[in-house]
Amino acid sequence: MSHSDLMTPARQEQIVDLVNHEGSITVTELSERFGVSETTIRRDLVALAAENLIRRTHGGAMRLGTVATTESPIVQRQSEHADEKRRIGEATAHLIRNGETVLLAGGSTALAVAQQLNHHQNLTIITESLLAVHELMRQGQHRLMILGGTINPDEQAVRGTLARQMLEQLRVDKVIIGARAVSVTRGISAETPEEAEFLREFLNCSDHVILVTDSSKFHLSALARLAPLSVLNTIVTDSSLDEDIAHDLRELGIHLLTV
Repeated sequence: MSHSDLMTPARQEQIVDLVNHEGSITVTELSERFGVSETTIRRDLVALAAENLIRRTHGGAMRLGTVATTESPIVQRQSEHADEKRRIGEATAHLIRNGETVLLAGGSTALAVAQQLNHHQNLTIITESLLAVHELMRQGQHRLMILGGTINPDEQAVRGTLARQMLEQLRVDKVIIGARAVSVTRGISAETPEEAEFLREFLNCSDHVILVTDSSKFHLSALARLAPLSVLNTIVTDSSLDEDIAHDLRELGIHLLTV
């Protein structure tokens, strides 16, 4: 039976499954997937929200209780999923070769990568993260560059127009970024449109982009879309990642490492 042949109860049941699997999805995506009008999908979402099975959003729906709103300061996030981040950092460090130039975005998981580079030699590391700079200076064997601009105290990172202007001039071997939320359909998301705009500049600096994130981020939805998953070469996450999501990521041609 094709999607368009589904009766309303069966279609709505599958919509709930999709929303729970993806975290969030748009009316347009559901309309295309099921071959019915957007008006029909909106009626479905109204009915499902009334039964408290999903949460309606502007233009779509999301899983109940998965909104990633205000992100906690990085110092606090360092202690969240700490073991998973350590394993992710170790696995990502193995992807970096001595002598490479690496652009490292801020964030607690990216910081975990910096902490695992103490055995590497002759790296050039460019970052926005004051915490990463402090860690890499302690290691002592790398060439370091920090982006210029305004310091964000919560993130302990340098952001703003000057940082973006520097990024426009850079070309590196690898870019390593984190994410506020990740979805097979929505791609990578950030907390704010401003953060998403800033991080897009990172993606333009290399043909090899590595996303580092713990598996909990695949069950969240954030406000601002950053980029589709097609911009990624590799995702490094922990072994608690849902098997269906892992399958979908590999089907997209992404090199997935679960640790």
